[in-house]
Amino acid sequence: MVRQLVAILLLLPGLALAATEIRTVQAEATGVDREQAIINALGDAVRQVRGAEISASRQMQSALSRISVRNDDGRTSTTAMQKASSSQTRVSAEGLISGYKVLSVTNASGGGKLARLSVDVPVYKTPGNPNDGRWRMAVYPVWSARPAYQVADMRLSRDEVSSRMTQAITEALVQSRRFAMLARDRERAIMAERARMSGEDIPVGEKAMLGNELGAEYLVSAQVTDFTFSAEEKVSRLTGERSIVQSGGLVLETRVLVPATGAIVWSETLNLSTEQLGVEFDGSKHSLQALFERAGQEVALAVIDVVWPPLVEGQQAGELVINMGGELMQPGQRWEVFALGDAVRNTHNGNGLGRTESLVATVEVVRSTPKMAYARVIEGEVLGKGQVLRRPALAKVKDPAESIRGTRKRTCLPIDPC
Repeated sequence: MVRQLVAILLLLPGLALAATEIRTVQAEATGVDREQAIINALGDAVRQVRGAEISASRQMQSALSRISVRNDDGRTSTTAMQKASSSQTRVSAEGLISGYKVLSVTNASGGGKLARLSVDVPVYKTPGNPNDGRWRMAVYPVWSARPAYQVADMRLSRDEVSSRMTQAITEALVQSRRFAMLARDRERAIMAERARMSGEDIPVGEKAMLGNELGAEYLVSAQVTDFTFSAEEKVSRLTGERSIVQSGGLVLETRVLVPATGAIVWSETLNLSTEQLGVEFDGSKHSLQALFERAGQEVALAVIDVVWPPLVEGQQAGELVINMGGELMQPGQRWEVFALGDAVRNTHNGNGLGRTESLVATVEVVRSTPKMAYARVIEGEVLGKGQVLRRPALAKVKDPAESIRGTRKRTCLPIDPC
């Protein structure tokens, strides 16, 4: 038995908003009468555009019966028989229609009516280019291991550290323009807006935006285990010169996960000092914000190095054109350039270990735009394009068995020969 549950909201005829396009589909379905056939056909049109959820279940119901048989010698034997089963398939679809035209209603071959319709279904158009090839990524709220942290004279609560660190990582990844970032730390605001959109006083056309939430292909999860910085003023006994001595560090346990499978693509504990962050911390709120921003950039750069590292796209006027810009590619930064070689597979299990990389040059960023950066070669030689850029701190040799790129099934990264 098949049961169809269809929720249909009618739009005013001819209504089309800037964010909505009308898709016309042909649909047909049967029903016990004309009205039911038309309703079922409308449901078929919605399923064609929006898809459907199908759940199947099978229930076994047993009935025990006994049959007595008398043998030739006069003895009686009893045989028990058990049988019976039932199954049910449930199909549900939910969507909107802006109008429909009945093409025909005829008698169905098996009884009832057959309706053929032309149905206009509004479809929400996602802002921007949905086919830009960027992978979807989300940063979940950073977990703070302690109730509070002491940074110089400031006491930061767990919630404040979590919020500011999450924002810093998200901001850096957004500015990299390498991923389609999804919000996961503002669920309350998102749910409140969706509740408003589903209200009775909202135009029905606006409701086409509901039901379009995207899932992340990658997830960044992090935990702050230590966050202690101090700035102490020192006075030289010989010269009387005053200086600020910085101490402390930020420890972040960071992972990149594939939500669909739960696979860990990358995991590393970042132990960041003020020297590594390049921040002169003097105990002020301004320098504290700089610490958060630089820590977020370090996490973003580490994630990008694993998932989608920057590549050389070509050369122009003696400069290399890099396919990543923004705040993560600052003038004066030095990067190492690696030429990609052949794919390597593990002899034992046949899994891919990624591609070999050969250091060919060291470059320095000279200028950066929101989408690209330009660098000059200061050592070595870069021919053609397609080389991978890695920061010197991250360009360390690792055991190939520990390499993440291309080693997981169904985790094919852009630079892998999948």
